[in-house]
Amino acid sequence: MQCHRISDKFLLTAFLLLLTSLGFAEGYQVLVLGPVGSRSLYHLCRALSEALSQAGHSVTLISSFKPSYSIPNVTEVSTGSEAVQQVNMFEGSRTPLRVYRWAMRVSEDIGRAMWTNAEIMALWRRRKDFDAIVIIGYANEVAYPFLLDFEGLHVNLCTPGVEYLQMAQLGNRLPLSVVPAIFLPFDENMSFFERLVNPLAQLLTHYMYAFTVLPAAQRVVEEFFPGMPPLEELYQGSQLTLINGHFALDTPVPLLPNQVEIGTINAREPKPLPEDLAKFMDESGDAGVIYFSLGSIGRSSDIPKMYKDILLEAFRSLPQRIVWKYEGRDLELPPNVMTRSWLPQQDVLGHPKTRLFISHCGNLGTQEAKYHGVPVLAVPLAFDQHRNAARLAKKGCGTVLNWENLSLTNIVDKVEVLLTDDSYRNCMRAISAALRDQRETPGERAVRWMEYLIRHRNSTFLKYPGKRLHYLQYVMLDVWAAWAAVFVLWAWLAWTCVRGGCRKCRKEKSE
Repeated sequence: MQCHRISDKFLLTAFLLLLTSLGFAEGYQVLVLGPVGSRSLYHLCRALSEALSQAGHSVTLISSFKPSYSIPNVTEVSTGSEAVQQVNMFEGSRTPLRVYRWAMRVSEDIGRAMWTNAEIMALWRRRKDFDAIVIIGYANEVAYPFLLDFEGLHVNLCTPGVEYLQMAQLGNRLPLSVVPAIFLPFDENMSFFERLVNPLAQLLTHYMYAFTVLPAAQRVVEEFFPGMPPLEELYQGSQLTLINGHFALDTPVPLLPNQVEIGTINAREPKPLPEDLAKFMDESGDAGVIYFSLGSIGRSSDIPKMYKDILLEAFRSLPQRIVWKYEGRDLELPPNVMTRSWLPQQDVLGHPKTRLFISHCGNLGTQEAKYHGVPVLAVPLAFDQHRNAARLAKKGCGTVLNWENLSLTNIVDKVEVLLTDDSYRNCMRAISAALRDQRETPGERAVRWMEYLIRHRNSTFLKYPGKRLHYLQYVMLDVWAAWAAVFVLWAWLAWTCVRGGCRKCRKEKSE
């Protein structure tokens, strides 16, 4: 009889698992919002959407790109705007202020495209049907009307990894002595001077964003939603932060339980290359291949001609073959260089002949290089790329070459050092081994925490008490000021008593 009961339980469990795998079991409805972002951030949103889909959930993804292939249970909606694809990273300065002005202009364009899109408006009207809404944390405030009266789980997708302002959103104010501002070329081991600069840079970053991107987004959404509350209030309402980072990628920092690292969620094992590319790489001999890409926003075709000439001259002199993501046909290529407007980056990085990655050091590209164990020659452009490059260099996993220092000698010398000194590849391989040694994939971890907080979203046990405190209270400056006042008062009283006693003694002696 006992054997029959065990058998029945086993059959029931197997049946439920079968229903789930066939898609008949009820999953959650999730909306992923990444309308303002590069193609790489779009791929990050797709990776999260695919992980949710594989767990049996239905996902709707809003972006400014059209999918090249479909994912089961994932419905994609495009804003119809191409503003994010029309920036030239080599025009003008690449200062934080210019970056924010660009973000302001792009978010305004995409915001108006979004809220005049009938399909997106239909989704907005049924926003309460979703169990969770995931929004990219930076520059996507134009999507915040989806949070109006929303009672489900609000998830912040923190794309640059651990970043001070977005970690503080849940009340976790990390020490500025070890968390560099996003635009600074510092790592966690800051000198005294760097620690002196970092808080000011953090404040400047916050206020530049607050006076450029946020007001622009507020104006746009109020055109379509009059009486819209301040977007910062909606921004503060998230209950879970998914961090596109990992302690093996960056550095360990104290995080709250609902601040979850999902770095390399987009990384995967390499697939076979297209035939012509595979032949070019396979026949590279012992010298191997150098892969060069400026990512999805920076286009190699926009590189100024003087830099292109230097790069081609350097590549011609190298024994390696060069695979270059280049969007034009205006170059006279040496025989050891192959260009393509699009390349399967992870398949190239994971190829056994790949020796080096020349990269702008965007967050996803840097993660993929670490996942596949390929050293990096960093040529950063803007955003968080200088910080990513500095971290690589200071860890001994790569080196940095700024564009203003680009020359034949510098390129050849740095490539030679990176390829002949095994410490760079060993550094990357150690990080790769740590990233692969996890009990669950980043996608599984993201799904597990989202499911957990959807089930318990009305509970208070994950609300950090530090969130209610002002910064001065959080660092106990008010308490230390009070104790300082007590100490000063005590010292003054003691001094007054001693001085009074001394006067009395002198008076008695004189009498």
